[in-house]
Amino acid sequence: MEATEIIKAFCERIGIAYAPDKFGSCSFEADGLRVTISDLPEIDCVALVGDLGEPPPQRLERLYKMMLEGNHLLGATGGATLSLNSEMGRFALCQFLPYRAIDVDTLYTVADRFVSTLEAWTRVIGDFRDVLPAVEQSADDAPSGLTPSAFMQV
Repeated sequence: MEATEIIKAFCERIGIAYAPDKFGSCSFEADGLRVTISDLPEIDCVALVGDLGEPPPQRLERLYKMMLEGNHLLGATGGATLSLNSEMGRFALCQFLPYRAIDVDTLYTVADRFVSTLEAWTRVIGDFRDVLPAVEQSADDAPSGLTPSAFMQV
């Protein structure tokens, strides 16, 4: 099955129309979060990309450290990668799936886990944004008592 057929079948499975844009990407919303699925034939992969929002105005060093630690060996990202889109000034979560490793069921399972990870990191970034500047936490404390390792428990 070709990647475009897998993406089309995935869209049908989740109840959305398969309407790729000029780049071959289509998007859906899950739990209020937007996820884009793209066919990347130049690298033989399908990509899932989710928007995590803008960086908060304060304490960025602590947040970046937490995100880098979460990226390490994909320990708190469920196999995805956290990044900063410098053109848009927004954080993103991305996951690449090689063609040879996916079918519709696999894409559905990975997308479900991806959305859960996207939700968790959206909350972490929101916690950093919502904390009043006068309330300082120690450098090792994560907001709401969360740490990157708390996201993906095996």
